[in-house]
Amino acid sequence: MNDNPFFQRKANDRGGCQIDYMIQTKFGTCYLCEIKFNAQEITKNVISEVKLKIKSLALPRNMSIRPVLIHVNGVDEYVLESDFFSSIIDFNDLLHKH
Repeated sequence: MNDNPFFQRKANDRGGCQIDYMIQTKFGTCYLCEIKFNAQEITKNVISEVKLKIKSLALPRNMSIRPVLIHVNGVDEYVLESDFFSSIIDFNDLLHKH
């Protein structure tokens, strides 16, 4: 398993992108974590941002990508209902667990 922030430089055959946090497992799954610490609720624009990052990524052919959203100040209902993210994590919930 590898986990780190990830940066891919633009090249002739691919776009550049920055992944806030990426976890790649030995089972061929890549968790692409988008972290948003905005002062206001996260809007549906986050979906298109992450889709663009996924499209730009140069990953092995059989890699499964699971987008994850980590946030602090709420998420627009559209994002929740879109079912795009495999998981949506409220960072505040992580801080308050005992």
